[in-house]
Amino acid sequence: MVKSTAVPGPAGRRGLALVGLTGALLTGIGDVLILGRPCSGRDFDQAAGMVPPHIDADNKWRSLWNGAALPARRIYVGTLAGHIGIGLLQWLAMRGIGRTINAGLERRIAAASATAFAVSGVITHHCCATVILGYKRAMRDALESNNGARRSPRSGTRLLAVSAAASLSALAAFSASLTVAALRRRNSTPAWWSAVTPFPCAMATLLTFGVLPAPVGGYARPASISIGLMTYFAITAASSDRLAAGPHGSEVG
Repeated sequence: MVKSTAVPGPAGRRGLALVGLTGALLTGIGDVLILGRPCSGRDFDQAAGMVPPHIDADNKWRSLWNGAALPARRIYVGTLAGHIGIGLLQWLAMRGIGRTINAGLERRIAAASATAFAVSGVITHHCCATVILGYKRAMRDALESNNGARRSPRSGTRLLAVSAAASLSALAAFSASLTVAALRRRNSTPAWWSAVTPFPCAMATLLTFGVLPAPVGGYARPASISIGLMTYFAITAASSDRLAAGPHGSEVG
């Protein structure tokens, strides 16, 4: 039996994008559950008013102190939501969208990077919860009169840094594979299709949401990457409908 090399058309891509949109929404809700609070994006990044006076906070992970004052149950629920959203739904969507690329190097890169993004994303969410719970315990500790300022707990921060970098790198690789595949098929796809990838959308929100005012900033900021991915999946779903109606809809990769 000859294995089929057919790829899903725009209608199939729309369904995959909706699965991804649901996953990004669920992940964003999880991010808000474990870190969200009513403040500006700038105050969120600085964890203004959240770091105990007896703690010498690590500025690299200062924003995670926003979750230290939240109930532990809320952190557990938010972490589980993130695991399902990124480790299952977004993985299924990205893997499926990667299969819409014609067989070749770009398709293999898309498949590998989709899995790498899901795995590293799950690890990142788990490490975030571990660090936040460590900060929560430190927040409860009373400062002894003969002690100086204590350093922030470091449990999980090294793995968190590695997994976060791996997650963004995998997202960039996935986006590059989509862009290259679209540019190679310029005669059958609109020119703007090559720019519709997850990485630019996620970076746009990640780099700009720090200036959002209160109270929305403190809720949107922790979910900034998820909101960027929601934007990508929403555009992909909407544009797939449009391409399906055109004469070359089934040719889009």
